[in-house]
Amino acid sequence: MRRPVRKSLIDVLIPHTRQGVLSATLLRPTRSWYLADLARHLRVRPSSLQRELAMLTDVGILKSHRQGRMVYFQADTDCPVYPELQGLLTKTAGLVDVLRNALNSLTNRITTCFVYGSIARHDETTASDVDLLLVGQLGLADIALPLRRAQESIGREINPKLYRPEEFAKRLAANDHFLKSILKKPKLFVIGTERDLKQLWNQGKVFRERPRPPNN
Repeated sequence: MRRPVRKSLIDVLIPHTRQGVLSATLLRPTRSWYLADLARHLRVRPSSLQRELAMLTDVGILKSHRQGRMVYFQADTDCPVYPELQGLLTKTAGLVDVLRNALNSLTNRITTCFVYGSIARHDETTASDVDLLLVGQLGLADIALPLRRAQESIGREINPKLYRPEEFAKRLAANDHFLKSILKKPKLFVIGTERDLKQLWNQGKVFRERPRPPNN
């Protein structure tokens, strides 16, 4: 018997079309969207967004302004639940879920993968790239197409840093300044957890403590 498809957390909480509207507006709060432009971005009919935009504006999650004959919609950053909603969307429909789905076919070759930098710290701007670190048994050619598709979906440039597990562990053992700086700061895990990073750190300790060959 076929097992039922498991829904994601965000699908249970928020209808799909509303997810798209919230992701487009709350994750790029300085951008204003007019109806047809937003519909094109979400690949839906404008009529399917009218009710969503009106409802979200009525409750204060979005704000609107008129410019000529066009009505523009934008995130209202003064909304009391704006930070919480933005954080939820970043971790689900807006970013992390998109990346996780894009890399799904490569999961068994990835030890850990996480977003770092301004987006993980929640101080990004509309121009901020997605800084992504991956550790796994793969090359840039393997991730190029999946990340390109994810990039088109989220509307942001994705900058991957890719390491093989042994290389990552050796760099940790050598106290690589870049990696040490990243690991001390906020991260949004796409694949794996802090436990996987700890295991890589322990591997690095093995390299660090391994006796060096005597000089001839």
